[in-house]
Amino acid sequence: MPELEALQTFPVERQALNTEIRALAAAGCRWIQIDEPVFARQPGKASDYGIELLARCFQGVPGEVTRVVHICCGYPSGLDLDEYPKADAESYFLLADALDAAPVDMVSIEDAHRHNDLRLLERFSRTAVVLGVVDIARTRVEAVEEIEARLSAAREHIDTHRLLAGPDCGLTMLGRELAVAKLTNLLAAARAVG
Repeated sequence: MPELEALQTFPVERQALNTEIRALAAAGCRWIQIDEPVFARQPGKASDYGIELLARCFQGVPGEVTRVVHICCGYPSGLDLDEYPKADAESYFLLADALDAAPVDMVSIEDAHRHNDLRLLERFSRTAVVLGVVDIARTRVEAVEEIEARLSAAREHIDTHRLLAGPDCGLTMLGRELAVAKLTNLLAAARAVG
């Protein structure tokens, strides 16, 4: 693993995220999420050394901190684009077991833009899953009933107490009004499903 060996020669860079995360925890943050943009695109490298590096990010972080990792599948360059490069649909399946064994409490996955085979959720026997149920790249506001249906279907594959609803990723492209509308429906659906 020459890439891992190369990373080990740069101890300051390797520890930069860990230093910042420990500082956040010391300042009182109790939920800390790392956004991981490469794992789904290169699941082999993620398995070879990425999961280990993710674990190092959270080394020394107190137990009361909830550790979350978001596994990104790809962002478009604009809203309402039909085609843009997303990670392979099988990537989450290739990563699930390693992520479930990693020292994280929650794994955030995208599901709204491109639905996953929900049997994927069965691979997470320990870790909670934040399931993306609103699309961050579409101006269409998902109906409460649509979100409810997806969450209800997901509950058939994972313990209810380990399933959380969220957006696919960040909401920066949507603007405030659209983001609030989508999150309002997400909240209503999550409350309805219980």
